Amino acid sequence: MVVGEHGGIDELGLFSACTKAELRQINGLTTRLRLSKGRVLMREGEAPKEFIVIGSGRVRVTRDTDAGATVVSDLGSGEILGEMALLLGTRRKATATAATDLTVFVCSVSEFRSILRTAPSVASKVHQTLLTRAEGLAVAA
Repeated sequence: MVVGEHGGIDELGLFSACTKAELRQINGLTTRLRLSKGRVLMREGEAPKEFIVIGSGRVRVTRDTDAGATVVSDLGSGEILGEMALLLGTRRKATATAATDLTVFVCSVSEFRSILRTAPSVASKVHQTLLTRAEGLAVAA
């Protein structure tokens, strides 16, 4: 995939403040995947292995409760998954499942860390998302 290609990372808000050089580096650190509706992207309780940016489609995020699976949020294009467990060094706090067919950009733990070092604007947005989600989990607890 080339930066600037339709549906590329440069079209996503997370990367909107990146320079062309940063986008080229980030593009080299991510893998574009197409996933089918119903595919589980990550499971609550698992050790973190990847960071995901939704390119297109919808993801449903659920948590296990005494009443069964409870919907935490629905995420769409440009939103991220997996940052909390990677940054906090914890297990996954929720299960994420493709609610529609998806295009996602995936990177490993080491690639995620490289992206944060490469693009300060991305690091800032990822950390802000983490804070917002952590506050939401604290309220829900």
